[in-house]
Amino acid sequence: MGEIIAYIYPNLSSPIKVLTCLFLICPVWLKIRVPNKLALAVFIFLFFFVIAFARSFNYNAAIEDGIRYFFPIAVLLYGYYNKHKLKLFVGFIIIFTLINFVAQFKNYYHFYIDPQRQWFYARYFIESQNRTVYWSPKTFGVLRATGLVIFFGAYGILNFIAFWITYYYYFGKYRKSCLTIFTIGVFISTSFKTIGFFIITLAIKYYKKLKYLLVLPFILGSLYFIVGNEIRTSIEKSIEVRLKLYITEGNSARSESYRAMFNEFKDFNLLGKGIGVFGGPASTKYNSPYYKEIDFNWYDTNFLATTDTYYPHLFVELGILGGLSYFMVLLVPLVLNKIKYLKLKILCIIYGMLFFDGLFSFSINNLVMLAMTILFAYPIVYDSNLKVK
Repeated sequence: MGEIIAYIYPNLSSPIKVLTCLFLICPVWLKIRVPNKLALAVFIFLFFFVIAFARSFNYNAAIEDGIRYFFPIAVLLYGYYNKHKLKLFVGFIIIFTLINFVAQFKNYYHFYIDPQRQWFYARYFIESQNRTVYWSPKTFGVLRATGLVIFFGAYGILNFIAFWITYYYYFGKYRKSCLTIFTIGVFISTSFKTIGFFIITLAIKYYKKLKYLLVLPFILGSLYFIVGNEIRTSIEKSIEVRLKLYITEGNSARSESYRAMFNEFKDFNLLGKGIGVFGGPASTKYNSPYYKEIDFNWYDTNFLATTDTYYPHLFVELGILGGLSYFMVLLVPLVLNKIKYLKLKILCIIYGMLFFDGLFSFSINNLVMLAMTILFAYPIVYDSNLKVK
């Protein structure tokens, strides 16, 4: 709800997410004992977090961005509290993903009848023209699938996780249909990072059948010539822009943020520049001086609230030690008990998708994406009932 509300009443989004975070944590402290390894990891992280909080340029910014660091911890704790309910979680994500798939047809219909304005489109006010422009999530001239989760990146990850959870944990008569639908869902999201990681995981899983993938270039080439001149031009421009942004020129806020992070590594910054200083929405809201200090170039994305990269945000604000302590908290489920190889493989797929997406977004503090990924960590670790293929 907090994610959906952001497109209608942005000021209500953060309070709803904070209340959700508190709701996830409270039952844990009231009813169960937190594992010693997790408690120790959180305590170590809190030590570095307090130091980074004190070093912030603005305590309001530190509070607003600082709360977001606890979103993954809240989701992990809630997953631990429900560690014996994997069957319920599996059923939920399958049904929820199918509902999103159906809802996407409604999105396509509304896009067809009124492509300029829908309630979930991002809105920009152009002062010079005194009008509001609605930006639809399109690429290559095609509407990106968003379902009910509103963001195409979240929709892609939802279908990615649903595919692998279904593959390993659901053996009902609709299994093949679900796998087909979730595969389609990944691709119609047109989230390139999710599609890319999905193909990588499939290639690893089916490495003995990689020869069948040789047909893909032929299929893609055929589609390229079938779609028409307008879409072909859009594809070529999009590829050209991405090559310049990430490979040939590196002229983007994302690449700049990694430059900032690597410079902090070179300076051996152990304790960070302070919470709310860099990368997150509070840093731009409160005009963090750090951007001027490092001569940060936003290029043509000054309208962005974040740098759209999580790791530079984490390591610049918390420092090397603080950032590593944070990852120690997130990865505790993998070392809590002796885990069978197959479960470890499933967890690597889930964590891998979240961490890979974090290279290009703020997925690691997005409650929606966290609820699709690491919420499953403890239930998978402690599962002893379901048959796993």
